[in-house]
Amino acid sequence: MEVRYYLKRPKDATSTVFARICYEGLQLKYYLSENLPTAYWDATSQRALKDNKAFPEYPEFNARLDILEHTIKMVFRKYRNDHDQRIPEPAELKGILDIATGKKVVKQVTFFSYYEDFNSRSEKGERISPKTKQKTSPNTNKGYLTTLNHLKAFQQQYSRKVDFATIDIRFHSDYISYLTSTVKLSINTIGDHIKRIITVMGEAKSRGIEVCNDFESSYFFKPHEETDSIYLNEAELKLIEGLDLSGNAKLARVRDMFLIGCYTGLRFSDYSVLRREHIKDDLIEIRQAKTSNKVVIPVHPVVKAILEKYDYSLPRAISNQKMNDYLKDIGKQLPELEAQITLTYTKGGNKIIQSYPKWALISTHTARRSFATNEYLAGTPVVTIMAITGHRTEKAFLRYIKLTSTEHAKLLKMHWEKRNLLRVV
Repeated sequence: MEVRYYLKRPKDATSTVFARICYEGLQLKYYLSENLPTAYWDATSQRALKDNKAFPEYPEFNARLDILEHTIKMVFRKYRNDHDQRIPEPAELKGILDIATGKKVVKQVTFFSYYEDFNSRSEKGERISPKTKQKTSPNTNKGYLTTLNHLKAFQQQYSRKVDFATIDIRFHSDYISYLTSTVKLSINTIGDHIKRIITVMGEAKSRGIEVCNDFESSYFFKPHEETDSIYLNEAELKLIEGLDLSGNAKLARVRDMFLIGCYTGLRFSDYSVLRREHIKDDLIEIRQAKTSNKVVIPVHPVVKAILEKYDYSLPRAISNQKMNDYLKDIGKQLPELEAQITLTYTKGGNKIIQSYPKWALISTHTARRSFATNEYLAGTPVVTIMAITGHRTEKAFLRYIKLTSTEHAKLLKMHWEKRNLLRVV
C-alpha cells in the first residue's frame, strides 16, 4: 500500500489536502479537512515546509498527516485480517476511514438497522459473499428480506426485543418454535432462515459490533431433513422431447428450455440466458450466476438441435414460477408421468405423507437433478459430473442425486456385466 498527499487546488492561495491511497491495483482519493497556504506546501516531501516562520503550525500539521497515514495502513490490515484476507473496495475503505477518523459518528446500531443496511448493500451489489467471494445474487437477497420480515413479526407478536444481545440459544429455540407452530414452515425452510441470521450476526461481529456469541455454538443449529425429489430418466426425457406441442408455441419454448437444462446440468438462472457467445467449438462456456464459477460443458446433440432451431438466440426467459407451471402442463400430457410419487416431509411440526402424480413435481430444478442422476447412472465419473454441477464433495453430490434401491441394484449389475462377472460358467 502506498499513501501520498497532494493539494486539491495547488494553484489557489490556500488548498485542502487529499491522500491518494493505492493498493492491490485499486485507488482511493481521501479528502482531508486540513488546509494550508499553497506556498508553504512541499510537493517532494508531501508535507508542509519545515522551519517556516510564516506557518508556525507546520509540526502539528505534518504530525496529523503522519497519524492519518498510520491509521490508513492499520485500518487496511485490520480489515484484511477480519475478512479472510479479502481486499476492501475503495468505497468500503472510505467508510471505515470515515469512522476511524471521526468524520462519521457511529450511531448505536440495532440488529434490525444493521440487517436493513445489510440488505441495502446486497441490492446495490456492494456485499461480497464470504463463501463465493462474489457479489450476492438477487435470489439470495430476496431470501434475506423474507427472513427479516419473519423476525419483525416474531418481535411484534411476542413483544420480545430482537437485537444483537438477545439472539441467544433461548431465542434460537423460541424462534424455531414460532416458525414451526405459527408460520407453519417446513424444517428445511426454517433452516434457511436460521442460516441467514447466523450470516448477518457473523458479518456484524467481524465489523466490530458487540454481539451475543451463541450463534457460533453447535446448539444454534440449522434444522434440516432429507427431502424427496424427483428426476426424469432418459426415457422420460425422450418422451418430453418427442411430445407434439406444435399447437402451443409457448409450451414448446418452455419444453426446449427445460431440455437444455436436462442436458447441461445448468441452473435455470444460467440456461435461461444461454446465448451464441457462450458456445465455442461445441463447448458451452458460461460463468454461473449463483457462484460466479466458470463451467465448460460439451454441447449435447439435443442441446445443439434446440440452439440451431432458434438460431442460437433462445426465447426470452419467463419467470421461474411461470415456467414451473408450464412444465406441469407439459408433463400432464404424458400418461407415463401419471405414476404416483409419495413424499414425506415435516411442516408445521407435523409429519406429512402425501402422494402426487410425477408430472406435478416437475420444476425447473428437476432439469439439473436429472442431468446429474442420469450421468451417474450412465457411469460418468463422479468428479466429472461435480465439475459441472459445482458440488464440492462426493457426499453432497450423492445426497443430491435421487436413485431408488432398484436403480442402485441395476447400476451394480451394469458394472458387473462390464467386468464380465455375470457370464455363464
